[in-house]
Amino acid sequence: MEAWLEYVRSRIPITRRKVYLDNAGAGPLSVDVRIEIDKFLNLWEEYGEPWHEALEDLQRIRAEFASFIGARADEIAAVPGVTYGLNSLLSSLKLNPNSNVVVSGINFPTGVYAFHAMRRRGLISEVRVVEPEDGCVGVDGFEKAIDDRTSIVYVDLVSWITGCVEDIKEIAGIASRHGSLLVTDIFQGVGVVPVDVKSLRVDAALTGSYKWLMGLHGAGFVYVSRGLLEDLEPAYSGWMAVDDSVLERMRRGEELFSRPFDLKRFARAKDAKVLEWGTWPVIAFISLKASLKLLKEFDAPGKYKTHTRRLVSRLIEGLSDMGLNVVTPPESSAAIVVFKHDRPKELGLALSRSNIVISVRPGSIRVSPHFYNTIDEIEHFLEAVRRFRQGVAG
Repeated sequence: MEAWLEYVRSRIPITRRKVYLDNAGAGPLSVDVRIEIDKFLNLWEEYGEPWHEALEDLQRIRAEFASFIGARADEIAAVPGVTYGLNSLLSSLKLNPNSNVVVSGINFPTGVYAFHAMRRRGLISEVRVVEPEDGCVGVDGFEKAIDDRTSIVYVDLVSWITGCVEDIKEIAGIASRHGSLLVTDIFQGVGVVPVDVKSLRVDAALTGSYKWLMGLHGAGFVYVSRGLLEDLEPAYSGWMAVDDSVLERMRRGEELFSRPFDLKRFARAKDAKVLEWGTWPVIAFISLKASLKLLKEFDAPGKYKTHTRRLVSRLIEGLSDMGLNVVTPPESSAAIVVFKHDRPKELGLALSRSNIVISVRPGSIRVSPHFYNTIDEIEHFLEAVRRFRQGVAG
């Protein structure tokens, strides 16, 4: 085992007991995250809530994440999760009530449901769900569905249910030609594969903290391009989304509560903080302080081409050699591999008994290695699947 890999695994205790292949569900807890959280809790226990320290950390974490996806810090909103961030964004857009929204049939449900709710309120007229072929919707599928009445194209960069990586840049180009916004959920990509929102040419992107970024539940980010940011007009807001919030006062070097807030006027924040309605779940962002540092130190997305992709390729090859139906397209996959199975629950239990952690999905099994996993773990998983199949056959 290479020295860097051995060291990373020493920072992730679960690797000593389990073959952990469920990073698309939730990433493992690292020693680094635990130390950072304990430090924060100890401060609170001994001296009271470390409010100023938390605000300073939040600003640093925002900037760290921005550099992780090729954005600027003022284009990033820190939110409690993807659903919160998406609804904050959608409620700030001025949409034509006669417009349609195009979504992928293999998107995570939260975004699709948000648009259905908007349609019921008469905020848009139609939600077009484009179904996949061979695991992906593909550029052609989106092109057929998008027209001049489309206001938003909402597509996951990586599908949680098939592992397909959609060609976001090309789809964004189609959306732009029709005057539509391209909004993408990057939750199943960022942290394990390289993501550059500028080169993808998206208008907005969202992610959470607890999968490939290896933080706690309860934190997320929204990237908003400068062009779109200027057009946002929030229908709802809060004390952190205004131009005189405590963060803005801190940035200007003012005492945070030296003067009252002006309740007779509303002036929205000039940057992406316009989407940050209220006080953050600080401890979740504190976890990212450590996990982002770990991911950057070992260039986890950069390791995809040289290491993680090799794990994915071996998974697809090994499962296919067993005659299993692999849903994930080999040529357009990230780090999720899904295969069909007629007894997924039973297989999942058998793998669990072998200390292998995966996700059972309807009629299928989802396997999702990260940069800290090894080729030996993949072989161990494949052998366990092979033994189960032989046992069933026998």
